[in-house]
Amino acid sequence: MPVDSSGFVASHRVDAGGNCQVWAGHLSDGTPAFLKKFVESRSWNQEQQALLNWLPRCPSALANLPRLLDQDPGDRTLLISAVAGVSIEKAPLAAGQLEQVMQQAGKWLSALHQLDPQDTDDLSLSDSLPLRLESWIENHGNSLSENEIQKARKLVGDGSLFKSTTRACCHNDYQPRNWLWDGDRIGIIDFEHAHPNHPAFDWVRLETGIWQKAPELRERFIEGYGEEPDWSDGAVLDAICAIYAVGCIVWGSRHQEAAIVANGRRILD
Repeated sequence: MPVDSSGFVASHRVDAGGNCQVWAGHLSDGTPAFLKKFVESRSWNQEQQALLNWLPRCPSALANLPRLLDQDPGDRTLLISAVAGVSIEKAPLAAGQLEQVMQQAGKWLSALHQLDPQDTDDLSLSDSLPLRLESWIENHGNSLSENEIQKARKLVGDGSLFKSTTRACCHNDYQPRNWLWDGDRIGIIDFEHAHPNHPAFDWVRLETGIWQKAPELRERFIEGYGEEPDWSDGAVLDAICAIYAVGCIVWGSRHQEAAIVANGRRILD
């Protein structure tokens, strides 16, 4: 069991498997905290970057956010403060609270997207996103049908759809399962996927998930975000959804996650 230099004492595992192990526990003074140990250096780097360089620049009044308490690059571990609130997916909300949560989620995301990501990627989005799709296709291992491949390629095209958008700081797994609620303010957790990206990747899980069942929540989110971006409807969003769907099918097949595969096929259908 890993124990770090800040006196962290683990009480129990809370992860469901995947690319990191997570222990809940407390510091020597009783302060609750979490220790995350990553299998992959990329996920460790992405969460460390978000905690160290992005979140301190976000207005603290907009959301409860984790803080980086300690780190061990050699062991790929991060000691992170606990975030106030309970899971939105697990705890019932009072009437009107989900709308409040959605509006706050939009407002915080707008602040995140306005940060300077200090992007050092030499490839523009118009070059990199078609390549991202092709990387999934090249490594699909017979999980994609020819019709699915052709449909995704047609939607993404040559990348010219993305020429007018630059990368933003993105959570890249922005959805209710990573939101907490303390009765007054939203909390945002799990930044292992965070990296500069097309901002529509922070909308795609909502567009293909909860907003389909409750479109009025999309309106509240946009109220918080401040405006509806040019890319939030039409061909650009369809292309982003196609890349996301192909990724779901390939990754889900590789890791035997049938529900993720089914979701990708539903989106691409």
